[in-house]
Amino acid sequence: MVFTVLAMSGPQTETGPQRKLLGARKRHLSSDGHEEQVSRTLKYFRETDVGVGTKKLVKDEHLTIETRKSVKDEHLRTETMGTYISEINEQGQGWFESSFSSERKSSKEKTQETCEGLQGHRANVRSVPVMKGEERSKSECSLTDGDSELKSDENSLGTKDMDTDSEKDLFEESFQDLDLLSHIESIEESQNSVDITDVKKITVSDKRVKSGQVMVSPNSRAHEKTGFITENSMEEKLNCESIGKSAVKKRESICYTNFSKTTRTGEQVDNEMRTKSLNVTEDFEKVLNSGNVGSLRDRLKRKLLQNVGGRSPMSPALTIEQGRLNQLKEAELEAAIIQEERSADDIGPFYGLPSKVQQLLQDLRGITSLYEWQDKCLKLPTLQRGGNLVYSLPTSGGKTLVAEVLILKEILCKKQDALMILPFVSIVQEKVKGMAQIAVELDFLVEEYAGSKGRFPPVKHRKKCLYVATIEKAHSLVNSLLEQGRMESLGLVVVDELHMIGEGRSRGSCLEATLLKIILAKASTQIIGMSATLNNIKDLLTFLEADLFTSDFRPVKLTEHVKLQDYIFEIQKGETLQESLNQQRTVMFQYSPEVNRVDPDHLLGLVTEVIPEHSCLIFCPTKKNCENVALMLSKLMAKHRRELSHVKKQERKELLKELYKDGEQRLCPVLQHTIHFGLAYHHSGLTTDERHLLEEAYANGVLCLLACTSTLAAGVNLPAKRVILRSPYIGRQFLNRSQYKQMVGRAGRAGKDTTGESILIVGPKDRCKVWDIISGPMENCYSSLTFDEGKGLRSLILSTIGLQVTKTTKEVFEMMNHTLLSTQAAQLSCDIVAMTKDALQQLIDMGLVIQKKTLSQEKENLQPAHILEVTPLGRATFKGSVDLNFSAQLYKDLKKAEESLVLTSHLHLLFLVTPYDLVKDVQPPWMTYFKQISLLSPVELKVAELIGVPEAFIAKKASGQHTRQIVDEFVVKRFYLTLMLYDLWKQRSLWEVAEKFEHPRGFVQNLLSAAASFAACVHHFCQELEEFWAYQELLGTFVKRLAYCVSAELLPLMEIPGVKLGRAKQLYSTGFRSIASVASADPDTIVKSIKQISCKVAKQIVASAKVLVNEKAEALLQEVEDLVTIPTDPVTSQQGSPTRLSHCDDMDLFSGTDMTSESQ
Repeated sequence: MVFTVLAMSGPQTETGPQRKLLGARKRHLSSDGHEEQVSRTLKYFRETDVGVGTKKLVKDEHLTIETRKSVKDEHLRTETMGTYISEINEQGQGWFESSFSSERKSSKEKTQETCEGLQGHRANVRSVPVMKGEERSKSECSLTDGDSELKSDENSLGTKDMDTDSEKDLFEESFQDLDLLSHIESIEESQNSVDITDVKKITVSDKRVKSGQVMVSPNSRAHEKTGFITENSMEEKLNCESIGKSAVKKRESICYTNFSKTTRTGEQVDNEMRTKSLNVTEDFEKVLNSGNVGSLRDRLKRKLLQNVGGRSPMSPALTIEQGRLNQLKEAELEAAIIQEERSADDIGPFYGLPSKVQQLLQDLRGITSLYEWQDKCLKLPTLQRGGNLVYSLPTSGGKTLVAEVLILKEILCKKQDALMILPFVSIVQEKVKGMAQIAVELDFLVEEYAGSKGRFPPVKHRKKCLYVATIEKAHSLVNSLLEQGRMESLGLVVVDELHMIGEGRSRGSCLEATLLKIILAKASTQIIGMSATLNNIKDLLTFLEADLFTSDFRPVKLTEHVKLQDYIFEIQKGETLQESLNQQRTVMFQYSPEVNRVDPDHLLGLVTEVIPEHSCLIFCPTKKNCENVALMLSKLMAKHRRELSHVKKQERKELLKELYKDGEQRLCPVLQHTIHFGLAYHHSGLTTDERHLLEEAYANGVLCLLACTSTLAAGVNLPAKRVILRSPYIGRQFLNRSQYKQMVGRAGRAGKDTTGESILIVGPKDRCKVWDIISGPMENCYSSLTFDEGKGLRSLILSTIGLQVTKTTKEVFEMMNHTLLSTQAAQLSCDIVAMTKDALQQLIDMGLVIQKKTLSQEKENLQPAHILEVTPLGRATFKGSVDLNFSAQLYKDLKKAEESLVLTSHLHLLFLVTPYDLVKDVQPPWMTYFKQISLLSPVELKVAELIGVPEAFIAKKASGQHTRQIVDEFVVKRFYLTLMLYDLWKQRSLWEVAEKFEHPRGFVQNLLSAAASFAACVHHFCQELEEFWAYQELLGTFVKRLAYCVSAELLPLMEIPGVKLGRAKQLYSTGFRSIASVASADPDTIVKSIKQISCKVAKQIVASAKVLVNEKAEALLQEVEDLVTIPTDPVTSQQGSPTRLSHCDDMDLFSGTDMTSESQ
């Protein structure tokens, strides 16, 4: 009796063989001679993890048993098979434990173990009987095809690794080819079905097993190819395909030659196997070349033989090193591709900036990631190539952060200066403070150009600088750079609130002139504009030659509402007002008749729905209404919501103390009452210090409601959960859509609220106008050059002639073709040529420009050309940034005062620098005027007489009498403002001056700031006129002191951004008496020395002082650099470039002699 083995090749892995066993099925012969198959599932052994790195291989297969005997004989054979399988299971487990106990064995040692295991298997194959007596006579064991398949596969692996010079090296390295094994594993995983066509029936006669003993040794590798034995006829012969007969016989001969011997050494078997391996490989090639092999095993063999020819004679160590080098080359190639995609100026991973920038934004601003639109905007191709860009988004969308990233990239990466133009002085000051800490960490400078601050021309610095300027100061700065030919140093200009170019006043025309000059300079300066949504933004794009990026992104969802009487409607999209307003609810607050009379708009109910847990803003039409609303709400809360006064009670008391201290022991009675309930008002009537304290308290949650004017929406970013528009008016003017969108855009705090909401309160008479606000088109932005009868146009032409941007009338007309006015000429129905001619003629009539005729040769024809030049007065006007309407008046006043200037007091100088444009806003109370003028000394009264303000005239005005005395009332009103400045010069407090002259303290502070700015303009005006040499000396230190109106010892501290009079006095009293002492101080020391100052404020002060010290140090170093620069003789030097200080370490700076060479 023989056993027929059904075997299938499995892939070899690095931890042992991976088996794939076939299911065994009973086979019976039916009456018609055909086989019947009866499935029978047996449970077989599983490979488990043994040693490090052993894979879990679980293979459940089915054993197919062929039988032609009776059911009884089959049952007997099944028991025998179960016994044999259990032995294999136990012995196979032992083989794994012994064969893979150490993963660190070398490949050669593992190969030797494999050979010894094979020898041991053949040597001990007879040692244990499987069946006894009659059972053995019925069932003669036959070696499974698994052994011969194992041998053939091992030889195949050996053939793959064979080297032509050494068969031994080939065999030993055959198990090291891990790449091949991985390939085999991938093929095995992709195999979805078991190919049983490769089953071989091999019969081995009982003569070869003389003793009738068969055993699989625990140390053998026989189970690498496992076959299961089935009974077959004794007379059955080997049933192999003719095409593979020789290969099968050679496999038998390899495995079973001299098998009857009881003992053989592993070395003998090893030698015999190596001798036979080449012959087996040749037979395999014949099989593979036949083309009829399609089983998985044959495909694996084909792959092995293909690998034999393709294998490079390289050691594993060299292979690993070569792989590492290939990966390195691929990484370098990818890096090169990324580098090509990035800008050449990139120096870091954060949009071309160092990682430190990202960390600073997180530490100082709490910004951990950018919005999607910000990321997209910063990656625009327009920005990468340095093109101009305008981006437009709703309020609170995060526009400023993009601008700051671009500024830092310009300074740190491109090594160019940058200019940021902001609309208000307060915003400039806040931005300078905010950028100070970043500037200190990243080693660049920040200069403030607002009010009286700013140097013209700007000082050259070795470090790069960020100029933060108002619109007017930015215009003067650009003029100065153009005059000196330094526009190339300015790489980037960022304009916030770009739509203010159509504001309609002098600021709009000034902004347009600034941008036009940058464009005409043909420098590489990039212009970035941040704008609100406009209806005709394409005109701005054409003017700036810029691209547009727009988005409707809001970090917090906004829901808009309209309140009509007791009904609140939600605003939706619709074609009519009725379709756009969807009634949401009816106001049902429990108001008593008295409360309803005081608060008919239900402000108390609307406010208490969100506060104190959330914040609220109420926009009011006038300053007075802001104070009234805050006071009314606080009184109602005192009666009906008293518990609100207990929220953050201690913090609110500290806020009142700060206000009292900064107000020099004075406190607004309205704020004193409202702050207890978390309410305050906010408008320009407050001083800068008061507004700053209130804004900080609101941002920190100490205050939960602000009643404010529309200026807050355009200024500091203070969002709220709910925004209420008290009325659809600003002053007496009805709201437009842009103003409405700007105010409701403050609703929703990013990072704190998930939604924001706005409520517009509308009376019955304004119901029809609401449609224009909520659904009307956005406003258009038109050029402001035509404002005030073309004053902006005249100023533009004067400055371009003075800067020699335009030298002839023809160039003036060409320049006008590039203006925004020219782009919109058709819409505005204006004749650019006629307007330009009129403006030129007026400048000539005013004595600011002169015209000369000359001959120019164009196309070989002599044609007359009109050369334009500015007069000394014209040059002084545009360089001093003096209003054209007042330049002649200023010249006249200075000339008149020069003849009889009174220097015994500062009153006369103060009158000369009192702003002309504020006079129209003043209506002096004559009795107050008379009291103040009566307090003047005789010398000061003489100054009034010389100016043209007689005391008798004021006395008659105060008594209400009519006078026939001819007096210029403009001068009289201007002198009233001068008296206010005179009291401030004497270091009287703002509160005291405001009460004495019956004007709001905010107005008095604005007057002081405007006077300081105008004094700087007058100083520059006089510097351009040699006849006013005396004023040049007098106004030098006078302007600096006027900016602060403090004693001389406090002036250095007042220069630090963010330090006002009260804080300067505190610093001075605690020993910090200079900028250097503050810059070198520890913020914790300042916090301990000065009570009621936060660590955040102390850090800002120290950082601002450091920036100021660095700025002054750089200015001095640059001055020294310029002084010691040695001009090179162009005759002896080919390049003719001057020698800088850095090149003069070993040189006598005065003689030009190399001291090192002389000593040698």
